[in-house]
Amino acid sequence: MNWRSTTVAGLVDALGPTLPAAAFVAAIAADDGGYAVRLSDGCPLEGRFEIGSTTKTLTGTVLASLVNDGTVALDDEIGHWLDAGPGSDITLGQLATHTSGLPRLSPSHIAGAADPYDFLTAEAAGRELRLTTRGPRGVEWDYSNFGFQVLSLALERAASMPFGALLEQRVLRPLGMNCSGVAGHGRGSRVQGHAQGSPVAPWTHHLWGAGGVEATAEDLARYLSACLTPPDSAVGAAIRLAQRPHHRIDPLRSAGLGWALGPPGYLGHDGGTSGFRAMLGIKQPACRAAGVFVNDRAARGLPPAVRRALDRETGQS
Repeated sequence: MNWRSTTVAGLVDALGPTLPAAAFVAAIAADDGGYAVRLSDGCPLEGRFEIGSTTKTLTGTVLASLVNDGTVALDDEIGHWLDAGPGSDITLGQLATHTSGLPRLSPSHIAGAADPYDFLTAEAAGRELRLTTRGPRGVEWDYSNFGFQVLSLALERAASMPFGALLEQRVLRPLGMNCSGVAGHGRGSRVQGHAQGSPVAPWTHHLWGAGGVEATAEDLARYLSACLTPPDSAVGAAIRLAQRPHHRIDPLRSAGLGWALGPPGYLGHDGGTSGFRAMLGIKQPACRAAGVFVNDRAARGLPPAVRRALDRETGQS
């Protein structure tokens, strides 16, 4: 078996037995020879998984695409499109690199709420921005879901297009990801999410850019393959710009546009929602990439499992 086939089989076999019976595992792997997909028993071929914060890599690619065609610039301030009060001077690049000074969650977010983002409409986001205490800009890295929610709103205002349509136009359609999109869009069927084996309702998103995308394993394999070896096209150029280091966090880590870079040679992102866990990882020097998705938020160990897969020697089981 080649590395791709061994990897997807190993990820499914390693994670599957640790999960409740209702959970599915989807594993993907790519290298310079193509990609492979493996689903645990019973998982629908066109089932859409919520990918959580791995959405941020897609949002960063949308931003990069708009930068490349001159629609926006990374140093454009969000005050051009949003009534953000003291946060009007936050730039698109700062939002995309978690250096905006915005908190991890919006000020009125209620931790533990059954549907914590339902209140955060475009109008509410403006109020939340005006309530937010001003933090340092462009200097200190501080992970912010709220920042990416605001980023997707600013991008749809800048492009005069709903974010879901913008994502489809700039990334999904060019890569053939026809079953994927913001929640409720795309072909196929939504996979039921769980929490420790019990079904849970999906979170409501009005601002999609932080974690609102659903995708099938096959589509994610196409995306991962393009992220590993970007095509010679507009979307490939956007991927390359998004994966470039745009802010140095420390000697070993940097922030791309939505991507977490480091330690050197690695990049990726994990994610979680009300009923799902996800992880994408790339090891650029080895030209390898892998990902895994589970429809139970209690799933643990996805990032180290992907890292082990990327580091495994060819031919090793």
